[in-house]
Amino acid sequence: MPPAGASDDRATSHAVTRGSRPLWTDPDTGYTRRTLSPANGGQLELLEVVLPPGVRVPYPASAFSFQHQQIYVLEGRLDFVEGTRSHQLSTGDCLQLGAPSDCVFVNASEQAIRYLVALTRRG
Repeated sequence: MPPAGASDDRATSHAVTRGSRPLWTDPDTGYTRRTLSPANGGQLELLEVVLPPGVRVPYPASAFSFQHQQIYVLEGRLDFVEGTRSHQLSTGDCLQLGAPSDCVFVNASEQAIRYLVALTRRG
């Protein structure tokens, strides 16, 4: 219990533990996705993704039409195709996506890639 007049950060922090967030696995490719943000979230949503070796995950432009997105590579090398542009992202690199276009996440390596996706809704 905090001293009189002090706030209890646990009650107002909206913190969640990593283990308390569900892990979703794509049945076709084996890639995993975990929402890191609290459920009551706010405008920013953080996702952790692990893309296995040799996997390609395409998304149509419509999947990006309602959100702004950035990708930050935590481990490995991600080949990302955004419309007609290709990006090679390594550990520590960050990409802000442009206008909605068809995209493909590609792991051409022999190691899993782990990256963070930050999303906000388009308004």
